[in-house]
Amino acid sequence: RHSRPVAILAQGSKLPSFHGHWIPIQTEDIIASLPYVHFDIKVSHMTTSWTTAAQNMLGLKQGTSPKQVPTLIMGVCSIAVLWATVPLEIPELTIALLGAIVYAMVHLLAAPKRQGKVMKELVKAPVDVPNRPSRKDGDGNFSHRVSRLHKEKDARQDYKQYSVAPITGATFQSVGWELEVQELLSQIMPTAEGDKIVKGLVRSVKQAIWPMIPEAEVTGFTSGNPARGRAYGVAVPEIDIVVSADPAHLLKRLDGRFSQSGRSVLRVDPRKLQKAVIRACTDQLVSSGGFKFRRSAFRSDDPKVTLLAPASLGLSEDAVSVDFSVNSATPLHSAALLTECGHLEPRAKELILMVRRWARDRGVSHAAKGHLPPYTWSLLAIYFLQTGTEDGVALLPPLSGFERSAALARKAGSPIGAGQVWSPSQGPEGQKSTAALFKEFVRFYAGKFDFRNEAVSVRLGRRAAPEISLPLHVVQQDCGSAVDVAPSIEDP
Repeated sequence: RHSRPVAILAQGSKLPSFHGHWIPIQTEDIIASLPYVHFDIKVSHMTTSWTTAAQNMLGLKQGTSPKQVPTLIMGVCSIAVLWATVPLEIPELTIALLGAIVYAMVHLLAAPKRQGKVMKELVKAPVDVPNRPSRKDGDGNFSHRVSRLHKEKDARQDYKQYSVAPITGATFQSVGWELEVQELLSQIMPTAEGDKIVKGLVRSVKQAIWPMIPEAEVTGFTSGNPARGRAYGVAVPEIDIVVSADPAHLLKRLDGRFSQSGRSVLRVDPRKLQKAVIRACTDQLVSSGGFKFRRSAFRSDDPKVTLLAPASLGLSEDAVSVDFSVNSATPLHSAALLTECGHLEPRAKELILMVRRWARDRGVSHAAKGHLPPYTWSLLAIYFLQTGTEDGVALLPPLSGFERSAALARKAGSPIGAGQVWSPSQGPEGQKSTAALFKEFVRFYAGKFDFRNEAVSVRLGRRAAPEISLPLHVVQQDCGSAVDVAPSIEDP
């Protein structure tokens, strides 16, 4: 709204032409007369000339087609056209133009320079892509489309990676199979040091979750010496921490964490409630308890998470892995069977621990990968001692002969005669060492036990066909034609 000199170059206009002389004129008068002005300026020529100038300024090759010029350069040219044609303030247009030029230069400098060359090399490379439709070129030869993703995939498949910490075999001070087994057993048997670590873990878990669930009871179980963990020690922990609480209390305490529809689902689905509580407790243990999350296993029959108690908690010199679960009975059953087997036959407890340790160190006890879990390996060892010794003498009774574990059984097992108390054999079997029993254990399941027609049942304690209620597991080989029957193992 102020007068300033404006240059007008117009022909056939209703405005008077002054042949480029500078005159004072109101800005709104020009805007009001713009529809009647016929400009002689050729915008296309201006754009082309400014594009060429931009190419020279940015170091682009001469003769580059307009399609190859970046879009940002065209934007700069458009702004220049507006600067020359639209009657706006000169300082504002100058700042906008300079900003656009700086942005374009930064964008071009940040872009990869060899992208075009890399794509040309990939196109020229003779790579065969399987399972792709082919077509004939002009010479009648078949040509295949080149896939850069396929090329990179093949390169990754050819690269072999080695483990950072490869598994090494155990070393012993003793010499000979019998002595080495005894030395191993002395290392993996539960100790007072391991019990102290478990009590410290239980105390730490209580302090972390009691503000959230005051009614929770925390219990710890150990099936070995956690201070002597070796291969797969984190994947298959020796310690189980179980939180037990009434589902009604759990739903009440965690009511604010879920929506109305979520609470309705949790009330009718105890398994989803169990998983939700595990997630909530895990968040609390990681955020305020000092634990570290490692992995979760929610698809198994007993959902759980694996946590790591770092050395900073002051429980052990090294980090200790823990399996954490809520309202899970499997750790209790495993600990009860292990303890009672040790009372009935000391070699039974040693054999169970050795089988579990062997399966873990051999990498066949990781349930998340489809292996048999440690509790199932315990059932295999107990069933072998009930039925599979080579002399035919049972070292353990059926489940009904277990004074404490029999009360946990779902069904009644093979009964022992009224007034009879089972006692271990005093024959030649009573003189065999744990090392010899481990060899017989391997031979029994490798060649004698019929996995297709028999079932492992600690409850019955005798060799028999699987019951109808026991699900049958069928395994299909990788080739797709062969079909095998997986072991049928009953959880008593």
